[in-house]
Amino acid sequence: MASLHREPRGKSPYWYCAYRLADGRRAFKSTKQTDKKRASQICQAWEHAEELAAKGEATRDRLFAVVNQTLERMGHRPVEIPTVKQWLDRWTTGEEGAVSYRTLERYKQVAKDFLESLGTRSRIKLNALTTEDFTKFRDELLAEGRSPQTVNINVRKVLKRPFKIALEEGLLQRNPVAGVRQLRGTTAEKGTFTPEQIVKLVAAAEGDWKGLILAGYYTGARLSDLARLQWGNVDLAEKAITFTQRKTDTKVKVPIHPDLEEYLLERPSSDNPKAPLLPQLSDKPGSGKSGLSMSFKRIMERAGIAAGTIRERKGEAGRSVSALSFHSLRHSFNTALKRAGVSQEDRQKLTGHASAQMNTVYTHTELETLRSAIGSIARLPREANE
Repeated sequence: MASLHREPRGKSPYWYCAYRLADGRRAFKSTKQTDKKRASQICQAWEHAEELAAKGEATRDRLFAVVNQTLERMGHRPVEIPTVKQWLDRWTTGEEGAVSYRTLERYKQVAKDFLESLGTRSRIKLNALTTEDFTKFRDELLAEGRSPQTVNINVRKVLKRPFKIALEEGLLQRNPVAGVRQLRGTTAEKGTFTPEQIVKLVAAAEGDWKGLILAGYYTGARLSDLARLQWGNVDLAEKAITFTQRKTDTKVKVPIHPDLEEYLLERPSSDNPKAPLLPQLSDKPGSGKSGLSMSFKRIMERAGIAAGTIRERKGEAGRSVSALSFHSLRHSFNTALKRAGVSQEDRQKLTGHASAQMNTVYTHTELETLRSAIGSIARLPREANE
């Protein structure tokens, strides 16, 4: 029978509980309570839990019921463990406004795929999940044709987040995703365009595509960011383009290269800062048969430039990866800077690879350093801009 006692040496204000453990040993433990009634409730809960363990009946649900009953008797709200689906729905809702739209959509898709992998187990309590549930999901993604890198990101980075939060809130004793082994695999490296190929691309392009290709080569920005540029992003007096990358929410300021400046000066400008810089392309989707990526692929074909393949499509969800695409302009920009001796720090600032928390409001000296870096990229032959 459990009993309450004062600390023998009289040095503690708390009541101590004397009770018997499941293996028969006696325990003497502080309840951390100065109120005898509350201390008694805690002491009885400990004894009850040990009795269940001694009988082999200490299941997760029964022990959790003991904890909740004790909390209620003490005037606290009981702890409610949500189902896996309830928790992931709560997590994605909580991320709204805290991450970019693109990131949120990825979170929702990964959560949806995981719940489908669980099937009826999506209705089990959060703390009933096991590492095996996540390992199974990982292996399913791999079997569908997704690359090891994508699988690792979806499972060990994205899915790990909501369960880390659950651990911090005391809903879990451990993060079950932590035990999932990382898949080994190589990252598909994109190729780069030569200056001669850039000349061919610009010559084969029509309308706003000429400007988009030049902007890609001379800013290193992503396709979606460039296509959505507005005149308010362009400061021809300062000769700089400033925008926020959608993928990373990083603010980037890139000095304008002379070739790109000539193209912009020849275009009819707008006094409306919200007017699209490339109106023929600003409302086009990035993917799909009529998307910007496929349009660029057709420009490459007209220019006589083979895309090449660095990874073949495998499985239903897999996709082939071309060696050359619009994203290769970003790599070409970075490579051109590197060959010109531009430091890695400045290359990071220009490509937006720096941390999203980094202050990207440059001083005059810093901007001039970056302008010098951009100027180190050799100009293309004149016909590239015509």
